[in-house]
Amino acid sequence: MELSVNELAQMRETVTALLDELQLEAYLFEIEPQEGQWEIKLECAIDEGWETFRLTAEKEYLLRGSDDAVAHAVMLDNWREALSTCRIKSP
Repeated sequence: MELSVNELAQMRETVTALLDELQLEAYLFEIEPQEGQWEIKLECAIDEGWETFRLTAEKEYLLRGSDDAVAHAVMLDNWREALSTCRIKSP
C-alpha cells in the first residue's frame, strides 16, 4: 500500500486536529495501515503516567479531514469515549 508524503502528512494533520479538539494534555501517536481501516497507536498522559490506546479510522476520513461534518462528529465522540482516561488540558 503506497502512500505519498502528502497523503501521510494529511492523515497526521487530521489526527492531530481531532486530538487537539479533545484537548488532551499530552500525547504521542503513530498511524499504521491495517486491513480495511487504519490504526492509530496513541499514548496519552493519564493520572498515573501514560497509557497506550489503539484507535481506528477509515483512510478516506483521514485524507478528507473534517470535510464531512457528520463523520467528524461521530469520530470525535468515539475517540472522546475511548480516551476518557486521558488527562485534559486545564482551562
